[in-house]
Amino acid sequence: MRKVVTAAVADGKVNSADIAFADLLMTLAQAPSDELWTAAALASAAVQNGDVCVMLKDLAAGDNGINADAVHDALQNSGMVQKPQQPVTLPLVLDTDGRLYLARYWQEERDLAEALQTRLQASAGTDQTPPLDLLDALFPAPTDPTEPDWQRVAAVVAAQQQLCVITGGPGTGKTRTVARLLAVLLAQSRDSQRIALLAPTGKAAARLLESLRAEELNLKALNIHIDLPASASTMHRALGYQPGRRGFRHNAGNPLPFDLVLVDEASMVDLSLMHSLVSALAPETRLIMLGDRDQLASVDAGNVLGDIVGYASPERYSKPLRDVLLKTCPGFDTIGTHKDNGGMADAIVQLQHSYRFDSQSGIGHFARAVNAGDANAACNVGSDTNFPDLKFINPDQTPLHTHLLTRALPAATAVIENSNVEEAMTALQEYRVLCALQLGPRGVEQINQFIESKLVSLRHMQANQLWYRGRPILINRNDPANNLYNGDTGLIWPDDNGNTMAWFPDGEGGVRTVAPGRLPAHQTCYAMTVHKTQGSEFTNVLMVLPEERHPLLSQDLLYTGITRARRNVEVYGSEGAIRAGCETKRVRASGLLGQLWW
Repeated sequence: MRKVVTAAVADGKVNSADIAFADLLMTLAQAPSDELWTAAALASAAVQNGDVCVMLKDLAAGDNGINADAVHDALQNSGMVQKPQQPVTLPLVLDTDGRLYLARYWQEERDLAEALQTRLQASAGTDQTPPLDLLDALFPAPTDPTEPDWQRVAAVVAAQQQLCVITGGPGTGKTRTVARLLAVLLAQSRDSQRIALLAPTGKAAARLLESLRAEELNLKALNIHIDLPASASTMHRALGYQPGRRGFRHNAGNPLPFDLVLVDEASMVDLSLMHSLVSALAPETRLIMLGDRDQLASVDAGNVLGDIVGYASPERYSKPLRDVLLKTCPGFDTIGTHKDNGGMADAIVQLQHSYRFDSQSGIGHFARAVNAGDANAACNVGSDTNFPDLKFINPDQTPLHTHLLTRALPAATAVIENSNVEEAMTALQEYRVLCALQLGPRGVEQINQFIESKLVSLRHMQANQLWYRGRPILINRNDPANNLYNGDTGLIWPDDNGNTMAWFPDGEGGVRTVAPGRLPAHQTCYAMTVHKTQGSEFTNVLMVLPEERHPLLSQDLLYTGITRARRNVEVYGSEGAIRAGCETKRVRASGLLGQLWW
C-alpha cells in the first residue's frame, strides 16, 4: 500500500504535510492500518492537486496490488471515517460512491450543491417575463431566425430566476449580454438595485468594469440608461478577507448587502471560495455567474463552473421555462426537447456564436478542434495558410531565443519607450509570452531573465536593476491591505515627482500606485504561466509548449492559452506536443456534478 504514496512523493504529488496528516490519523485511529495511512495521505494530497476527493476505484486501478473493497473496509473500521448522513465530527468522509474526502471539502461541496438548488427552486412558479418591446430594443429579432439569439435567451432566463449561469468562449458576447440583461432586470424592478460586480482577481474585476462601461455607452445610444456600480471588486475583498483568520467577515450570519451579485471569470473560482460566496448571499439575492467552462479550472481544489454547467443544454429546459422562451425569443421553436427536463439545466445558458473568432479565424478553428480532442484537425489548422491569425513554430527549425529577439524583445522595448504610464499600460497588453511551465528552458523564469538581459544590452535597464521603468510585474500572494491579489498585473513607472511606483488598474477605469516596498510577493511577467493569464486578454500571444508528453499538456491548457489572444497566436512547440495536449482531457475528482445533476 505505502508504495503508492512513495511513488506519488517522487512525482511531487504528495508532500510532507500530507504525510504528517496521515501519521496523525494513525495515532488517533481505533484500528490503524496501511490502508488508512495511504488513503489519508492521498486524500490530503488530492486537494493540493486540484481534486476535491480521491476515488477508491482509482486508488485500486492498475497492477499495484490494492483491493478497493479491502481499503473500504479498513477505512470504515478505522474510527476516522464517517458516512455522509452523519454530522461531521471525524476528519474523513466516505460517500456511497467510494469518494474519500477531507471532511471540510465534503461539507463545502454538499452545502454549495444544496444552496444552488435551493436558489433555483425558489424561483419555481414565478413569472418575471420581460416586456417584448424592451427585449426587441436590446436584442433586435432577425426577420427569419434559424436559431434563437442566445444573448436574448440569457436575459430572459436571468429575469426568471435567482440563479443564472452564462457560459461561452471568448468573443461570444458574455459582457454585452450582461449589460443588456442588467437593463432588463433594472427595468423590471420598482426599487433601486444594489449590484456587486465581482471577479476572482483584480485584473479580471477591472476588465469586467471596463467592458460594462463600454456597453453602457452603447445602451445610451439606444436611449436606455442603466445605473451600474462605480467599481468592481475581487471576491475576497467583497466578502471581507481577514488575514490570519479562517473565513470571511460576510457569511450566512452577516450576508452581503446586495440585491444582485454578478461574478465574472467563474471558471477560476475554487470550491471553497464559491462556497463562501454563496453562503454569504441573502435568500432574495440574485446570483449571475459568467465564465468559460472549457478554460483551465481553478488553481485550488474543484471544477465548480464545469460541474455546475454539467450536462446543460437548451433541449433540457423545463416546460414552463420553454413556454416563456417560445413567447419571447424568436427562433426558439427550432430547439427540440429531451424528456429529462428542468432542474439545474434551467439555470444555464450557453452562448454559441463567437463574434471574435468567426469562420475565417484560425484561432477559433483550432480552439474547437482542441476541445473536441481532434488532434488531426488542430494540426491541420496550424499548417493552413488560409488562417493568418494562427501560426505553429517548430522548435527544430527556430530556437526559442531567436524568436524572442524578434517578437518579445521589441514588445518589451515598446512599453518602456512610451511617454506616460497610461500609454505604457495599454502597450503592455499588446504582446505576452505564455508558458505551461514556471521553470526550465521553456519556462517563465528563464524567458523573463533572457528578455531582461537583452534590455540591459540595449541600456533600457542596468544589470540586476529591480525597479526599472517599464518592468511588468505579477502579484503572487493576496494582500488585502493594498488591494492586491494573486494574479494581478502592474507596471513599474515613475510618478510625476520622479518617484518609482508600481501602477495597477484601480477597478474604476483608472490607475493607482503602490510603493514598491509595500508590494507582496511578485515577479517579472514578460512571460507568464497560462494559469496566471485567466481573466486576461492580449492582442498578440506567443504560447510556448513544453516537450511532448509532458504531464501538464492538456486540452484546457491549450484552449486557455490560445484564446487569451484577440488577434494573433503563435504556438511554439512540436506537433507531438500539440497532439498530446489535444488528446489529454483532465477530469478533476469531485462529487458536485452528481449532486447537482442526479
